[in-house]
Amino acid sequence: MEFKAFFFFMKRSPTRQAAFTLVELLTVVTMVAVLTSLGLAATRGVTERTRTTRCLNDLRQVGTALQLYVGDNGSRFPNTSHLGVAQSWTNTLSDFLKTNFIGRCCTVPNHPSRLTYGWNDALADATGVGVMTPSFRKLSSTMVVAELATNQTGDHFHFSGNRGGATRTTPNQFKVEVNVECHGRSANYLFADGHAENLAWTEIQLRLKQTDSCFLVP
Repeated sequence: MEFKAFFFFMKRSPTRQAAFTLVELLTVVTMVAVLTSLGLAATRGVTERTRTTRCLNDLRQVGTALQLYVGDNGSRFPNTSHLGVAQSWTNTLSDFLKTNFIGRCCTVPNHPSRLTYGWNDALADATGVGVMTPSFRKLSSTMVVAELATNQTGDHFHFSGNRGGATRTTPNQFKVEVNVECHGRSANYLFADGHAENLAWTEIQLRLKQTDSCFLVP
C-alpha cells in the first residue's frame, strides 16, 4: 500500500506543479501589462508637459520682444493690419525675437498656418494701429497672443467679426478661433505685461463671462 500511495503521489505532483506555474505565469503577464500601461501613460504625460513648456517658452520670447518693442515705440503696441506682411506683428517684432524662435507649437505640426499663434486684434484701432499702454486697465489680464484653432490660417483673431465686437465675444465664438484645448484641456496664452500662462478652457470661459472683462479688450 505504501508503494502504491507513493507512486500515486509521484504521478500527481507534476500536474499540480504545472497548474500552479500556469497561474503564476498569468499573474506575471497581467502585472507586466498593467505596469506597461502605466508606463505608457506616464510617458505620454511627460511628453505633453514637455510640449506645453516648449510652447510657453516660445510665447515668453514673444512677450520679451513685445516689451522691447513697446519701449522703443513710445509705449505703443504693434500694428495688426491687412495691408500686408510688413504690418504683421510677426514682422514688426522680428528684430526683437531670438534667432531660435519658431512660432509653431510642436503639438500641432500639421497646422495650415505659417504660425500657430494669433494676435488679439482688439489691441489695435479700426485702422490697425496698435493701442497705447496707458489705455490698458490691467496689462496682466489682457490677452495678447493665443494658439490658433486648426481651421485658422491668419496671424490674428477677429473676435465677433470686428475689434469693437470683442467685448461681446462668447465662449463659443472664442473657441472657433482659438485652439482652447491644444494641450489636453488647456492652452497657452501671452498677456500684455509679457507673461505667459497655461490656462484651462474652464478658466477662460469664466474670464470671458465676467462683467466688464478686460481679457480681450484693454
